[in-house]
Amino acid sequence: MGDANIVRSIVPLLGGLCVMGALLGGSGSALGAEAPGPSASQDLESVLSAIPDVKAGARRFALCAQCHGADGAGLAQARTPAIAGQHARVLAKQLVAYRHSVRWDPEMEKVASRHILKSPQEIADIVAYVAQLNPPVQTSVGTREWIGRGQRVYGTRCRACHGAQAEGNAALLVPRLAGQRYDYLLRQLREVLDGRRPSLESVHMGALHKLDAQELEGLADYISRLSPGTLQHVSR
Repeated sequence: MGDANIVRSIVPLLGGLCVMGALLGGSGSALGAEAPGPSASQDLESVLSAIPDVKAGARRFALCAQCHGADGAGLAQARTPAIAGQHARVLAKQLVAYRHSVRWDPEMEKVASRHILKSPQEIADIVAYVAQLNPPVQTSVGTREWIGRGQRVYGTRCRACHGAQAEGNAALLVPRLAGQRYDYLLRQLREVLDGRRPSLESVHMGALHKLDAQELEGLADYISRLSPGTLQHVSR
């Protein structure tokens, strides 16, 4: 699937305006109205078509490291996810979603705005740098109490899209989940069910809405223990 097709496929997910920056940029008209900035789909297409400068991305990553850690493994106290080794295209999609307030988080919407990341090139540079960082083998995990149930849920409801090892799919913009922080995974699962991740609801609600609390905890625990290249088998 080409970049243009992928961009068209996520246009319904990427709309709206960035709280801090999407209304900025472009000169005002004679009546004082500001010209609209690029749409979300245009921003994403520009990011994906840019030739990244990894060295420039490394310099800009200092801002990200304050919350995600110098190694990109996430910080428990900041409740931030591991981003090191994530597919660059997935990271680009998420930053554009924050930029246009399709995905909600005050700090990330601010960082992704044109006040800080002023151009698609800067986004391309950062995501290229983050993608080449070594992914964490394991960050935070759960109690193992419900991991067997989580493994079964993953095999029947998640594996087809996210892969046997939760490795994701860069071409299809499916994120790598293996080794992600347990607390972050569980929070995202709950936010989908609570309607706070609207861009994921159409795809994920059907898979998640009948799961009980134990299955959600087990699913997050199981995924957090997976590592790329090593399929985790957990006794039931």
